[in-house]
Amino acid sequence: MGPCVGVLGLGLVGRALAERLVAASFEVEAFDPDVSKLRPAGVRRAAEAREMTAGTVVVAVYDGAQAEQALLDLNDRTTLCVTTCEPARAERLAARYPGFIEAPVSGTSREIREGSALCLLAGEPERIESARSVLDALFPRRVYIGAPGSAAKAKLGINLVLQLNRAALAEGLALASRMAVPEDAFLQVLRQSAASSAVMESKADKMVRRDYSPESRLAQTLKDARLILDEARGAGQTLPLMETNLRLLERAISLCGPDADPSAIIESLRP
Repeated sequence: MGPCVGVLGLGLVGRALAERLVAASFEVEAFDPDVSKLRPAGVRRAAEAREMTAGTVVVAVYDGAQAEQALLDLNDRTTLCVTTCEPARAERLAARYPGFIEAPVSGTSREIREGSALCLLAGEPERIESARSVLDALFPRRVYIGAPGSAAKAKLGINLVLQLNRAALAEGLALASRMAVPEDAFLQVLRQSAASSAVMESKADKMVRRDYSPESRLAQTLKDARLILDEARGAGQTLPLMETNLRLLERAISLCGPDADPSAIIESLRP
């Protein structure tokens, strides 16, 4: 059994991370304020965040505000923060907590579990190197971005393109259906065309089957869309496509609920 690693947050992402650590023979403890959250086999539950004994803790909470609260509880431990934070908040946390490593992830919980998600690292290289064994277990694919805040900026840019790709795929499938072209047949052609994409491989089948079991959640996607728009306004950049995407996400939540997979955005476009 390897050294103890903590996981703070047992949502879809946190559970996938804990499972990878267990599979890599780490001792794993976890805490989530919601005691009803599922705890993977082989993971012991900590009573409070501040009572976690692990020297390295992976923070996988909902948003930047929760991540900041987690850092208050964890103090000076090495902290891998996979939560998507505001860039300014990430810079502030790195300045306040020497153990803070910015590590947002591009990928769903399924992709994390499979080891295909991409981790974006920012912070002091020496600190990141000290967490190499944990990073090796969690993220076979990772890239160093630079100074604190830069990983958050890169993640927001990635999420913008990802969300718009997903919305475009949904719109194309909805149009095909309205024109009496079966969605599954159209998808077979689409995958062979110049419009093929990674998003198509991960979400198109779910859209066609109307399988919205979550690999991530609409509420989280909407949170990130609002964060992208807030950062864009601060930078003086207009994002008309993202504004439209935001409205589609809000409608999808009203139809399918906040816990549905983001592929449910297609329901905003169907009759």
